[in-house]
Amino acid sequence: MTDKNVRIVAKFIARAGKADELKRVLNAGVKPARAEEGCLHYDLYRSVEDGNVFLFHETWKDAAAVDFHGDQAHFKTLMAESASLLAQPPEVIKM
Repeated sequence: MTDKNVRIVAKFIARAGKADELKRVLNAGVKPARAEEGCLHYDLYRSVEDGNVFLFHETWKDAAAVDFHGDQAHFKTLMAESASLLAQPPEVIKM
């Protein structure tokens, strides 16, 4: 049987002086993402070496669950509200 789970690592880097605000925005997306039916794992981490760096580690049931997540209002809000707080676009790796 093939493992159809999709794992995502998404790295967000805050602009100088915006890390705490970015943390608030990113944290707001954790609970609703975890409540989605296709979500198997969804955690947010903050680097102990560089407090401007945040990492989402996610596991989804399949590609359809990832697509569903991307269409959710809470995800769209997270992306819109974080955009002006970022030093660069998020780096997203899907495995």
